[in-house]
Formats: sequence, structure tokens, C-alpha cells
Amino acid sequence: MHKNTKFHLFRVLIIGIVLSILVRLFVFEKFKIYSVSMMPTMQSGEFDFVTKYNYGYSRYSFPFNVPLPEGMRIFARYPKRGDIVVFKSTNPRARWPYVKRIVGVPGDKIELKNGRLIINGKMVERTYLGPYEYADHRGRFWVYHMYEETLPSGTKHKIIELSDEALLDNVAEITVPDGYYYFMGDNRDQSEDSRGSLGLIPFANLIGKLIWTE
Repeated sequence: MHKNTKFHLFRVLIIGIVLSILVRLFVFEKFKIYSVSMMPTMQSGEFDFVTKYNYGYSRYSFPFNVPLPEGMRIFARYPKRGDIVVFKSTNPRARWPYVKRIVGVPGDKIELKNGRLIINGKMVERTYLGPYEYADHRGRFWVYHMYEETLPSGTKHKIIELSDEALLDNVAEITVPDGYYYFMGDNRDQSEDSRGSLGLIPFANLIGKLIWTE
């Protein structure tokens, strides 16, 4: 092979590697769903993409330990109710990022009564769609109730419930403070989220917006 041809191939390889690193750093990266908490929208084990640019960049947006100050966000743009977001837990022992849907933005009052989501004193519209059946990896068979929920912004999405009497189906009203977001899973009775131990999530902990195929 001619020397100039080898050099050209090497240069193309290096450029390709640099571009792939830059894309992963600043544009998007692949994300694996590890739980059933976002069913029926997403399934455990599937791969989707996180777009990094939607909300700007914090120290958690990058795959390496970029030394940005805690709480700092560059080119910040705020998420909306209904966005599905990948974020870092406030628990430093959490191994993987979480993926949930934003239902409360700063200033919102969030409450749950008998499985119904209430935002700013108004119960979110919910339409029954029928049963949703699922067999898990242990061979257990689950039958959920599936609904279409319509957030105040008009965003529609599907949720599933085993019942309206589960542990987190009644949660006292809380006002979302400035700089924080209230997250819930679409699988309402099998999701660790802002109703319980996960708590409210700071804006700085958001990694990016999840893009998935319905």
C-alpha cells in the first residue's frame, strides 16, 4: 500500500474517533433501560438515546469526570412537564442513572389521591384504555390497568396501574421549589421516584432528554 494512502486512512480513522467522542460528549449517547418503571412507554432491556443539548450541560452530562462546579449548568434550557429525562440520583451510592417522566416543574403543587395525579389543585385527566399484560423475567404474569393521562400542557402519555390503592397512590401535597423537578414513572405502582425515596431532583442532575421509538 502506498505511503500516502496509509497516511490518509490513518487520518480518516483519527478524525472518526475524535468525532465519535465529541458526539458522545455533546450530542447524544446510547442508554439502556434497566427497570420496568417506565412501562408501557419503554421496556426493561431496550436501548434508547439521550440527547445532551436539550437542557445544556452539567458535570453529569459527560461520560468522564469533567470538573465543572457542583450545580453549574452551561447553556441551560429548562425542561417541560411530560419530558422523559435521564438524570443522576442525589444518592451518591446509586450505580446507574435513572429515567423518569417530569410531572412537576418549579412552583407546581403536586399531590396524589387514590392513584390520581393532582397538579396545582386540578386532577389530571385520565382515560381508561383496557388491560395491559406483562410477563417478567421470572415468569410471573402481571395484569395492569392502562390509562392515557393528559398533563396540563396537553402532553398525552400512557401509564399503567396495578390498583389505585398501592403504597404511593396517596401522597401529600408538595410544592416543587425553584431549581428542582418532580419525577414519576409511567408504571405507577412499580417505580422508585419523587413520591418516595428518590425525592425531588435538582436541575443540575439532569443528564439529557430521552428519545425513544413508540
